Amino acid sequence: MQVWSIASGSSGNAYLVRGEGATVLVECGIPLSRITGFLCRLGISPHDLTGVLLTHDHSDHTRSARRLSDTYQVPIFATPGTLGCASLRDAPLARPVGTDRPFRVGDLEVSAFRVPHDAYEPVGFKLTAQAATVTVTTDLGHVTAEVQRNLHDNDLLILEANHDVEMLQNGPYPTFLKRRVLGQHGHLSNAATAQALAACRDRVPGEVWLAHLSPTNNRPPVALAAVAGHLDSVGLGHVTVRVAERHRPSLHWTAEPKVRQLALL
Repeated sequence: MQVWSIASGSSGNAYLVRGEGATVLVECGIPLSRITGFLCRLGISPHDLTGVLLTHDHSDHTRSARRLSDTYQVPIFATPGTLGCASLRDAPLARPVGTDRPFRVGDLEVSAFRVPHDAYEPVGFKLTAQAATVTVTTDLGHVTAEVQRNLHDNDLLILEANHDVEMLQNGPYPTFLKRRVLGQHGHLSNAATAQALAACRDRVPGEVWLAHLSPTNNRPPVALAAVAGHLDSVGLGHVTVRVAERHRPSLHWTAEPKVRQLALL
């Protein structure tokens, strides 16, 4: 399995996941030309996409999903609440999903799990193939018990680290927007992300990408120092932590081959 970060932030999100028998976009919140251009550089035709997974209906996650689906005949997998938004309503290739059972997209087994965010039926996604498990959850106001369970045992975790609380509180946002971001259905702070990862203990992900950073209330070095520093302080400094950039492709991850241990005769 391979994963690429194409864009990450409130101006648009998109990640590409490729298994042995599936190539899927998780989020489609940037212009279609940028997505097709990125795929072209990898030698992938948009017609080869197996599906698009959408976590919720905000435009920075759905912007070009309908056009991509209609143009290249790519199924859209999302909750009924997400599929009911204006830009996706009545999409011919809509595939409603729920949080009650996993579903398959090619060779990927996908589980959707509920997250607390100010959207209708928002979810995160856990994608599992023979080689690895990857989870993407980038818009949530706090870490529920259900979310915490899904942070465990990932080879790669793409997790929101939206803001530094002090920067947000002292920054230029109006009061109502600060309250929204800090609310239970807003966005995770660097500190909250660090604490959630530390709570995984020995089931912590092998690698973490910090995603959806605010350009006003955060900085990559600030987020990295807060999260990696906290993990190091609790004995989890071996976890690789990187920051997904906002406007351009920035990170690429490849699953390491699983080592098979043969039984002794």
